[in-house]
Amino acid sequence: MLSNKHTNGPDSRKQARIPRLFSAMSNRNYRLYWVGAGFSSMSMSIGMIARGWLVLELTNDPFWVGLIAGLGGLAQVAFGLFGGVLVDRWDKRRVLLGVQALSGLVALVMAFIIFLGTLALWHLAVSAVLQGMLMAARLPAGNSMIYTMVGRKVILNALASQLLAFNLSRIFGSLLAGTAIDDFGVGYAYLFLAASSWLGGLLILFVNGDYRSEGSGETFWQSAAEGLKYAYRNQPIRALLMMSVLMELFGFSFHVMLPVMARDVLGVGATGLGYLSAAGAFGATVSTITVAGLGDFREKLNLLIYTALAAGIFILLFAFSPWFLLSLVFSAMVGAALMSYDAIMGALLQLLSTDGIRGRVLGLYGLTFGFTPLGGFIAGTIASLFTAPLAVGLGGVAILTYVVSVQRFLKRTVQKAIL
Repeated sequence: MLSNKHTNGPDSRKQARIPRLFSAMSNRNYRLYWVGAGFSSMSMSIGMIARGWLVLELTNDPFWVGLIAGLGGLAQVAFGLFGGVLVDRWDKRRVLLGVQALSGLVALVMAFIIFLGTLALWHLAVSAVLQGMLMAARLPAGNSMIYTMVGRKVILNALASQLLAFNLSRIFGSLLAGTAIDDFGVGYAYLFLAASSWLGGLLILFVNGDYRSEGSGETFWQSAAEGLKYAYRNQPIRALLMMSVLMELFGFSFHVMLPVMARDVLGVGATGLGYLSAAGAFGATVSTITVAGLGDFREKLNLLIYTALAAGIFILLFAFSPWFLLSLVFSAMVGAALMSYDAIMGALLQLLSTDGIRGRVLGLYGLTFGFTPLGGFIAGTIASLFTAPLAVGLGGVAILTYVVSVQRFLKRTVQKAIL
């Protein structure tokens, strides 16, 4: 009887949770990919902070901060489906390697332009467009590689663990970018961006396995059309993609407005901006560890709804916080809610897709990420006409209104499909 108590008691349950938390890490290829994704995510974090700060210094107008970000979003939206088609037709690993190499090259060219003292606003616009196009291929390539590595049962853990890498690297990347801008100059931030991109690609070189697509007799355009038809006819996938558009427009665009909130509302410099971004990454880190520990959690849809609602609430609170320390807390809570939502959304879309079309569905999902900078453009326009807190706060209100209105529909369509 004593041994049964020990087997079924709290200690044994704790031991069961620990391997479940790190279940994806038992895969060697995933471990290498995870570290590489961390460096890649660091480069994205540095790029967002550096570009937003540069635009604000050149123009002194939040409208341009939103517009330049919006151009990158347009490129990602325009290229999103085609990025998914590439992933379904080509070797996913090679696509990812090419994206990392080109992303680092764009950052290096920007660093040289800054050091030469010839930077103009159009340089930032072109770099934003190029990075948006590359992101449209990177997201489906990486996420579909993960599915190939770990399989259906571990996909939620693996995607949450990937976001854990993303957020840990965002903490360091945010602090590094803010410190580099204040102490050395923004050109050095772009050098760090290039190095992070190339390091991420270098680690992908050591990932083994077959990541070639199954292929088909379809032309490129036929493949793209088939992906659109599949997503449109599949009601659960269509509903989730629509929700993703909304969350990117009014939730994740919160990050685009951070430079404006830091400098013009809270009165802190680039270092303070780095702390705000790092606080969001810290909250996201804690939440993704929690999601990773859930394993093959059955109530994925309910958790998706609750985290989306939490994001709306904390964005609204952040918008009207007059104190820097309180804003740090709210930024952490926004990061926690958004990243939990993101991990669950990615897992649901993969579970609802078939193998032959998963890349195209993930390409459409990546396309919705382009609405983040487009949302930043909307917020920047509102901030320029009125105030930055109003612009950010309206995003929170939009999320709350939408999620409350569609939650029953989501439960009726998506929940049945994943059971």
